Order: sequence, then C-alpha cells, then structure tokens
Amino acid sequence: MNAASVLIQWICSRIYFYSLYSMQQYRTRYLLAKLTQHVDMAFKGLKTLGSLEEYTVLEIGHILPNTPKAELRKSFEDSAAAGSYEEYKVRLGNLTLLEKPINIVAGNDFFALKLPQYRKCKNYLTSSLAELHSVGKNSSITRINSKLKAFDTWSSKNIDVRQKLLVALARNTWRISQVDV
Repeated sequence: MNAASVLIQWICSRIYFYSLYSMQQYRTRYLLAKLTQHVDMAFKGLKTLGSLEEYTVLEIGHILPNTPKAELRKSFEDSAAAGSYEEYKVRLGNLTLLEKPINIVAGNDFFALKLPQYRKCKNYLTSSLAELHSVGKNSSITRINSKLKAFDTWSSKNIDVRQKLLVALARNTWRISQVDV
C-alpha cells in the first residue's frame, strides 16, 4: 500500500475530525489539490493525469471565514447544531482551493456574498459550490455532478455534508475501499 493510500485511509477513518490542522498544511493542500484535479479531469472527461502544480499554487480558502466579522460569527453560532465556529472553520468540508485574487475579493464575507467569486474560479470543485453546470445526459459533467453539490447557504450542516462529499471523492480519487478499524 502506497503512502497516498495510507493517508486517505487515515482521513476516511476520521471524517468528522479532519481539519486544516490535522496534518501539516502542505499535506492538506496536496489533498485538496488532488481532489480538485480529480474533479476537473472528470469534468473535462480526461483520463491522463497532468501536472498537479497548477493546483498546489492555489490558496486554501475558508468558505466560513477564518477571521469573520462579529455579525457573521454570531449568525453562524446561533444556527450551529453542534460544535463551535472555531471547529467548523478549519474542517475539510469548509476548505477549498482558489486563485489568490478571488480569495482576496471573497474575503471574510457571508457565503451569499462569496458565491459570485466562487463562480469565477477556474476549478470546478470550487465553482460547483455556487452552481452545477448542466450539459447533456450522461456527459462527463453530469457524471461528476452526481458526486458534487451546490449550496444556497453555508451552515454547520452543509459543512458536514461537504465533508462527507470530499471524503467520498478522496476514496474515488485513490480508488480505496474503507477498512474497518
């Protein structure tokens, strides 16, 4: 079993606990880069892996902001079912890769105000947060859409949903079945 398989099995076994600080940040960036590349390849109908470099230079963005305005923090904490803002902001389900200018403009705003910026992102894993493209029936795009979800709001529940989605993508990316631990 290679190192990537061990890494993904470890992540899959700790789905609700994986966060930005579960490992060194460069490993989390690698994980997000591989997932983003996998989605882009599926979206384009490609089978041959290209360079990962275009993804590893992207910034890790916090969908629920890392440094929120007081109003946003209060709004989230009032609606959160379980866990604190500090816990949710670093969960894998709350992280995405995006270009630096888009990350700067998206800033620390509410999710609804970030959606127009996410739509501009070149990678489909991030742009699909705002909307899923529809092209034909049983196209490469509709097939990857079955593994993604667009969101109207961003809540603790939706972060949990996306956390599970990303772990399922990781299993698919490395073609791993879960091992009972």
